[in-house]
Amino acid sequence: MAAPFTTSDILGALPQAVVAVDADGRVTNANPAGLALFGPQAASPGAALPLTRPELWQPLARCLAANATIQAHLDIGDATVSLTAFPVRRDGRIVGAAALCRPCAREDAPAMEGRLRSILDSVSDGIWICDGHGGILDINAASERLNSLTAAEYIGKNVACIVAERMVDRSATLDVLETKRQSSLIQHITKTGKQLLVTATPVLDDLGEVALVVVNERDVTELQNLRQGLQNARKVEERYRSELAELSLFELSQKDIVAQSPQMQRTLRTLLKLAQMDASRVLLLGESGTGKGLLAKFLHQVSPRSQKPFIQINCPAVPENLFEAELFGYEKGAFTGAREGGKAGLIELAMGGTLFLDEVGDIPLSVQAKLLKYLDDHEIRRLGGADARVVECRVVAATNCDLEGLVERRQFRKDLYYRLNTFVVRIAPLRERREDIFGLAEFYLAQQNARHGKAKRLSARAMRQLESYDFPGNVRELVSIIQKAFVMSDDDDLTEAISEALAGEGLLNAPAPSPRPLAQSTEQASIRRLREAMALCRTTREMAAHLGVSQATVVRKLKRYGLTRA
Repeated sequence: MAAPFTTSDILGALPQAVVAVDADGRVTNANPAGLALFGPQAASPGAALPLTRPELWQPLARCLAANATIQAHLDIGDATVSLTAFPVRRDGRIVGAAALCRPCAREDAPAMEGRLRSILDSVSDGIWICDGHGGILDINAASERLNSLTAAEYIGKNVACIVAERMVDRSATLDVLETKRQSSLIQHITKTGKQLLVTATPVLDDLGEVALVVVNERDVTELQNLRQGLQNARKVEERYRSELAELSLFELSQKDIVAQSPQMQRTLRTLLKLAQMDASRVLLLGESGTGKGLLAKFLHQVSPRSQKPFIQINCPAVPENLFEAELFGYEKGAFTGAREGGKAGLIELAMGGTLFLDEVGDIPLSVQAKLLKYLDDHEIRRLGGADARVVECRVVAATNCDLEGLVERRQFRKDLYYRLNTFVVRIAPLRERREDIFGLAEFYLAQQNARHGKAKRLSARAMRQLESYDFPGNVRELVSIIQKAFVMSDDDDLTEAISEALAGEGLLNAPAPSPRPLAQSTEQASIRRLREAMALCRTTREMAAHLGVSQATVVRKLKRYGLTRA
C-alpha cells in the first residue's frame, strides 16, 4: 500500500501560491508556488512578513484582527493577485492566518472595484459596511447625503463614534454585534433632521461569528410626516364624530330641554359623556326648580340603559317607617298590612335601568346604612326576607340641600355621601343662565297654545320683563308665570298678563295675606281669580278650597262668566 500524502505534498501540488503566518506575522509554511511568487527571502519559514512583504501582511493582519475571511488584491511586479486570507485555528483558538493567492489580469482588479463602487453609489438607499468589530469599511454616496457627512472622515473609525458624537441616538450596527441578529429601527439624524429606517444585517463566518455588518438606510421622513398627518386627521375626525354624536343625541333627546346658555350646554355635554361611559353613580346638585328630575331622565334616555326602567322616588314624600319597604321591598307577612305575596322594592323594579333618588338628603338615617351596603355590593334583602338578591342599576341622586353641611351635623352619613358623589353635576339656577329664559318661555307657551288651541304670544317687552326677573323658584316658577299669564290674558298678547303675574310673584317673599273670599272681589277680579284657580287646580272641589268658597259657588260662577275647563 502506498504511503499517505503529507501536507507538503498537497501544498506542493497546488498551482496557487499559499503562505501561512503565525499571530506575530512570521511565516510558518509556504508552498513552492508561494516561494516563487513572493521570493525565498519573504516566504521562507521564519521570515517576518511585516518587514519583508508589508503589502501581503496587511490583509493577513486584518484577517487576524477581524477573525474573518478577507478578500484583497495585490500588485506583485507586473502581475495582479487576487488574495483570500482566512484565519487558522487550533483547539478553537486563532493561531495564525493563511493566504491563498490566484493570479489575475492587472486590469481586472480596478475594474471590479470600480464596478462595485458604481453599484454602491447608484443605490438610492444609504449603505454602510462595517467589520465584525464595528470598524467602518465603506459608506456610499447616498448615505453621505442622508447623514450630511463625508465618507473619508469616518472610514476606519469605529461605528460607536456616531453615537458618541450624537449624530444618532442609537446604532443598529452595535445592536447586531451584540445580538448577532438583524436589527431595524427608526433613527433621527441630528444634522439633517431626517427620519431614517435603518436595517443592519450580519454576515456570519463559518463559526457563526459576525464577520461583516451591512447597513441599509431609507429616508422615511415624508412617510413619517404623512403618518403623523394621518394620525392627526384621525384624531380630528374622531373628535368631530364624537361631537356629531353628541349633537345627534342632543337633538333627539332635548324635546323637553332648552339649553342656550354655555352653562347648560356644558351640563348637557357632561351628562352625555356620563351616559356614554355608563356611569353608575351620579349626583345632581342644584336649587329647587332647576330641572334635576328632567336631567336625570335625560341621562337615562341617552344612555345604553334607555330601554330599561326609569324609577323615581321622591324621598321626602315617603313616610320614614315605610321607606325601607318601598326601597328594598318586603316578603309576605313582614309587617301588619303587608301584601299577601310580598312586594318588590323600587331598586328591584329599576333592574338594569336607573333609580332616581330625588331630594336624597331626606333619606332617613335608618335606611342610609342599608342603601350604602347596596351601593357597595349590589345586593338587596327584602324586609322580612332571608335571601340576598343581586340587582344592578344606575343610581342618580339629586338634592338642593347642602349635603356636606348635613354630614357635619350628623344628619347624613359621610360614607354614603362619598359613594353617591362619584360624579357630581352642578345645575346652575335660572338667574345665572338668563340666555335660557327666552327659549324656556317660548317652549312652555307653545305647550299651552297646543293644549288649548290658542295662538298667544310674548312681546319683546314681555321678554325683557322675564329676563330681568331673578326667578327664585327657577324654571318651575317660570312655568307657573307662563301658565298664569296664559289663563289671565283675554287677548293674544301676554304683555300685561306677564306684568301682573310678575308683580304677584314679587309679593311671594312678603308675609302672605290670608286668602280673600271670592265674594269680596269685584267681577273682573273674580274672573281673574277663577282663571288662576283653573290653571292651578284639577277639579272644582280643589278650586273651591283654593278660593275659600263652596263647590256649588265655583260651578255657578264658572257658568255665569262662561268659563269652561279645557
